[in-house]
Amino acid sequence: MSCSKISNALASNPVLILFLGACPALGATTTLLGALGMGVAALIVMVLSGAVISAIKKFIPAGAFIPVAVIITAGFVTLVQMVMQAFLPDVYQMMGIYLTVAAVDLLVFANSEAAADNCVGKAVIGALKVGVFFILVLALMGAVREVFGLGTIAGFDIEFFANYKISLLAKAPGGFVVFSFIAAVISKCFARDNSCTCSYATAAAGMTCADKEGM
Repeated sequence: MSCSKISNALASNPVLILFLGACPALGATTTLLGALGMGVAALIVMVLSGAVISAIKKFIPAGAFIPVAVIITAGFVTLVQMVMQAFLPDVYQMMGIYLTVAAVDLLVFANSEAAADNCVGKAVIGALKVGVFFILVLALMGAVREVFGLGTIAGFDIEFFANYKISLLAKAPGGFVVFSFIAAVISKCFARDNSCTCSYATAAAGMTCADKEGM
């Protein structure tokens, strides 16, 4: 992927621009491991649910898309939840209820809608692009909040920050502060054309509005 494509994907990523997926981004990022676990789980769910919905979209009645999408997504969330509970119990405990509600998370549901408009291959690629950047955002948030809020990183103590930690960052308000700061920095460093509002599908493809108009 070229530098311009990466910049476009960052600047138009729905996580930071449309604030989709803000719930797990705020709630599951107290620690780095919890953030990574949530990000990987969301990526797996988006890829699998997107592929299935794209494959069976012709058989889904227009009026039944929402319940079908929720059922499919909830099934994969339950599967991921069971696997993580069996093999990664510590990480599973860190994520708490936020993994369960991923079935109705706006980021995951928007991915389902985008998948319905694309073939299986494009649906999977789109989910991977958004999912990877979602993991990066969560990992960055988790690292910042854990280091400066708890004085640890991945569970290991950092002596220097142990005496200078900011407990607010490890609490709910700290999630809003860190998330807003990261969104502002990305928006400033990777400025995009704001003359139009990019849809989820455009953002998932890593395109700007100008790219879309030229298609």
